[in-house]
Amino acid sequence: MKKFIFLFAIVLSQVFTPLYSQDQKAETLKSEWNRFRNEVETINPDGDIGGYMLYRDYQDMTLLWRTSFDPNENEVIRFFMKRDDGTVFAVTYHKSDIIIPGRQVLRRFVGTEPTGWINHTIDFETNEYLGTQGQRPQLTSSEKSMMKKWGIKNF
Repeated sequence: MKKFIFLFAIVLSQVFTPLYSQDQKAETLKSEWNRFRNEVETINPDGDIGGYMLYRDYQDMTLLWRTSFDPNENEVIRFFMKRDDGTVFAVTYHKSDIIIPGRQVLRRFVGTEPTGWINHTIDFETNEYLGTQGQRPQLTSSEKSMMKKWGIKNF
């Protein structure tokens, strides 16, 4: 009986997990990017990494970014955390015209590197959802907490 109740609870949790449409995913990614893009423009960095990216250390993670006001430049915003076992967890946004030549896209990776991640990609201009690759990562409680604190949706 206990096994049945446990299985029933798991099934219910899956049923009530929010399902996001492609339009909702695209809108969420664009909204997150715009919010973080505005954020990094207003904070003072703690330093830079080889002149390539700026960074700011927070208690539980490091925020890194490379942005530009030139629309032809590719941009990156990255939330970086190291796990106790030394592996790296990151949420990384790439706004780029290299991923799909001729299109400005926004791609968000969530997960551990190099292989435990999922990404979602949208056309930055049209907000068209272009798809996903990878697998949904296993997140630690501190990673879930960081994502919740920063308003990053896990879909």
